[in-house]
Amino acid sequence: MLTATRLVLLMLLSAASLLSAAEDKKSGPPEITVPKLTQAAPKIDGTLDDAAWKDAAKSTPLVRTYGEASSLQCTFRILQDDKNLYIAVDCPETDSGIKALKLDVTEHDGDPIWDDDCIELFIDPSGKRDFPYYQIIINPKSVTFDVQMNGNGDPDKGWDPKYEAKAQIGKSGWTAEFALPFAMFDRTEKSADEWTFNLAHSRSAGEALYWAPVHDESSHQPAKFGKLKGIAVRALK
Repeated sequence: MLTATRLVLLMLLSAASLLSAAEDKKSGPPEITVPKLTQAAPKIDGTLDDAAWKDAAKSTPLVRTYGEASSLQCTFRILQDDKNLYIAVDCPETDSGIKALKLDVTEHDGDPIWDDDCIELFIDPSGKRDFPYYQIIINPKSVTFDVQMNGNGDPDKGWDPKYEAKAQIGKSGWTAEFALPFAMFDRTEKSADEWTFNLAHSRSAGEALYWAPVHDESSHQPAKFGKLKGIAVRALK
């Protein structure tokens, strides 16, 4: 028979266990469900003024490497239709940050574009949270870089997909839009309904922001990436 003291102790231990489980879930990789486009597809011009974005799912603000909040509330929106994944990114900047934007890379697949101010997408349609996966980068001048990242850490520039991407520099920040055909991920045999995904905003001012924080100097940690949910399972090859 349980004494009153032991019963209270068991109740406290159970509550602590439930709180710990809730905190573990809260601190896990972020997730976002990708809604279906119900109106005209956005025009990929970098301006984010299309009505379609009002119906998109919106991310939480990007955070620093170890999850610390940033004063710059960078967010992204995401949509899908039967053929494309659409992503819009809003990167607010300070007045000094706008003036200091680094735009050194001027050619597609130029190195090191990741040292410019840029947005990076990390995408694995298989959802395996491991190498290989695809990486797409754009700087504020709409210069792009796209590779398949393999387990040895070497980028394979032989992946040469066709997609739309455009950025625009404004008075209070810069923005970018992507239309990514599902067919471009043709090195993956079949998509899952939950894709491994991350988005990073690298600032030449010295701040790296992530949707799913990666916890050290390397962005290439697929085990820590977030999830895109609600993607239709389809053959990609």
